[in-house]
Amino acid sequence: MPVFFSSYLFYTLIGFVSGSIMYSYSLPRVLRGIDVRDAAPDRNPGGANAVASAGKAIGLLCIALDVLKAFLPVYAAVTYAGIRGTELIPVAAAPVLGHAFSPLLRFRGGKAVSAFYGVLLALWPVSHLVVFPAAAMVVFKFLVTVKPDSLCVFVSLFVSCFAVLFLEPDPVMRVVFFAVQAVVLYKTVRNPNHGQASISVGKHIFLTSDSLLKLRRP
Repeated sequence: MPVFFSSYLFYTLIGFVSGSIMYSYSLPRVLRGIDVRDAAPDRNPGGANAVASAGKAIGLLCIALDVLKAFLPVYAAVTYAGIRGTELIPVAAAPVLGHAFSPLLRFRGGKAVSAFYGVLLALWPVSHLVVFPAAAMVVFKFLVTVKPDSLCVFVSLFVSCFAVLFLEPDPVMRVVFFAVQAVVLYKTVRNPNHGQASISVGKHIFLTSDSLLKLRRP
């Protein structure tokens, strides 16, 4: 393999370009003439709004492509180019940054949740990092339900931080995780879903944003 094609700089560039292709925005626009940013107040050009505005079939296809666009360049870097160590940090961050700050949307990209999972799946040969946020997302999405979605993502990734910190033995992989997660958390905090926040188990609601406001009142 030529030196350039085994360089982490090559995969960083390819990853950013691949990540910047906004499938969840472009496919609904081409196939249905819909701007998914109009589907919700957060105006996020992502998979959840693609499902809401263009239907499950197109929306799920968009999510799958958003995962793959991050998975493929990182997996190629790990598997075929053998990139390891600190060189993995920019390679892993590039697709997430491309999605979050896509030049195709004037650097106003999405929250990059799907791209985040695509990167972690690609790192499976060297680390099982994807297990932590995936497990946390299942818990806070279906068992202890946290709403809205932006709060669920934030809580899931916040909890994942501690799991990675204590359970991931490789310090470089911890940095990789925190780097890509920081982009998602930044975009989530900057552009949250609107609506009442709540935490519930089954049909029992334990905490809402209204109840928190009442506790703060003198």
